[in-house]
Amino acid sequence: MKFLRSQIFKSRLSLSVAHFVPYVLLLSAVLIAYINSLSNSFVFDDQLLIVNNDYLKGWPTLGKLLTGSTISGIHIPGGFYRPLQMLLYFLIYQVTGPVSFGFHLLNILLHAANACLLYTLGRKLNFNEDASFLAALIWALHPIHTEAITYISGTADPLYSFFCLSGLLILFPDFAPRRFFYALPLMMLGLLAKETNVVFPLLAMSCLYYFSERRFDPKTYLPILPLFVIAGGYAYWRSTTPGFDGPQSYTRLYQLHEYDTLSMYASHPVMRFYTFLATLPDYLGLILWPHDLHMERDFDVFVGPYSWMVATGFALCIASVTTIIRGEKKLKPLGWGLLWFGAAHFPDTGLLIPMNAIFLEHWMYLPTAGLFLGLAQTIYLYLNTIRLKKFQTPIALAALSLTLVYATLTCIQNTTWRNEVTFYTYLLKFGVGTARIHNNLANTYMANGDYKKAIEELHRALELGDTYAEIHFNLGLALLSLPDQPTHMQEAIDQFNRATEIDPNFYRSYDKLADIYAFYGDTDKSTYYRTKADTARKNAVR
Repeated sequence: MKFLRSQIFKSRLSLSVAHFVPYVLLLSAVLIAYINSLSNSFVFDDQLLIVNNDYLKGWPTLGKLLTGSTISGIHIPGGFYRPLQMLLYFLIYQVTGPVSFGFHLLNILLHAANACLLYTLGRKLNFNEDASFLAALIWALHPIHTEAITYISGTADPLYSFFCLSGLLILFPDFAPRRFFYALPLMMLGLLAKETNVVFPLLAMSCLYYFSERRFDPKTYLPILPLFVIAGGYAYWRSTTPGFDGPQSYTRLYQLHEYDTLSMYASHPVMRFYTFLATLPDYLGLILWPHDLHMERDFDVFVGPYSWMVATGFALCIASVTTIIRGEKKLKPLGWGLLWFGAAHFPDTGLLIPMNAIFLEHWMYLPTAGLFLGLAQTIYLYLNTIRLKKFQTPIALAALSLTLVYATLTCIQNTTWRNEVTFYTYLLKFGVGTARIHNNLANTYMANGDYKKAIEELHRALELGDTYAEIHFNLGLALLSLPDQPTHMQEAIDQFNRATEIDPNFYRSYDKLADIYAFYGDTDKSTYYRTKADTARKNAVR
């Protein structure tokens, strides 16, 4: 960027104005790459977090929104405690209502801001200006981040990253005690955006490692200790408080038949270690060439070390640790980037606490930020030698060409999130045939009035596992919506009853049964099911 400004802008703009050129370019690049996502509809969990969330609809429920889970507004158990994310959704909802544009714009602006913060971080680390800019640009346009940006419900990742990066920049350059005092509120806001911000002290530690000449002296990191105490306390509270998704609630998930493999993975730390190693070459492959990007990935659990993926992951870890420890001058930025990657990714590895998934693309959002920055600076240092200086321009042009490729792939990937039909049919191309996917696709067909297709998808969902009350409830609704409703009435009643067998607190089925019997004039049964619905509703929201 320094070269670009000196060649193009020095005769036209003052230095103070030219200072903002990199930020304007990063902002423009992000907007261009993601502009075709602004018209995308709500998909997948967006229906739970936004469209059907009663707590977003008015100011009287704001207190419940900020103290409950992300899905407490639809009155079902589970969900994460991310009040800052939900507060932003609430404010947008008050302005636009259930219109997707504002929510998409929020994610895009957060992402653009993070690209600017990443560039600033490189400058604060005294990295080369051009290298920092290219790293931030490539990171900003990388298609692997569409899961965090194009998917509205992914707001938590760019939001906590914004506060994390902002807090780290406040600590630079001297990590003075007063700077920790100023950074602490940003760290807390990051925790309220997403619990993964417990990595903030680790990332601060990685930056101190880079700056300090006494990086291997434990006393160097004593100023960060209070941050570790706060992050540890929050992590303990978050992982033990009932009512939110987390380790204390995943036992219920593991009891479902379709999660048998994940249950085995959660029960054996050694398997989690081998599986973590196996994920590394897959992540590396997606970072180098982002292909076949999609959600709800299946990933095998590895029970032993005898696999090329585990062996490759182990080799990558050894090479990374060696680079970090040796700390050679030209490899020092890469060592920092690898340390950043490990610190930022650690909560999602499953090594310490089992997760509800093994491999997710949006987990790469913050880890790749530092990795790209450190790698770009390392390449610059090597190209700055007399022997390799002639390659600087070709490699810079290659990097710019890569950004164009990534931007194009990002625009294409945005179209797979266009609406629920395109989203679910895209997932099914990869064999992602979970009961949840078929159920959600059925909901889309029902919303469009195609009840026969909805019934087909719901039956496919039940073939994969009869464990979700929601599927039986939706099947009952679809049957009642057919033209020859009386013919399917008994089957619909059976489906509603089956839903309550699976989940005795599934009050929507009781309500529907009460409506059916009221319609047929059976007052006793209608009253009975209405009472059951009221009781179940109270139990469901406790």
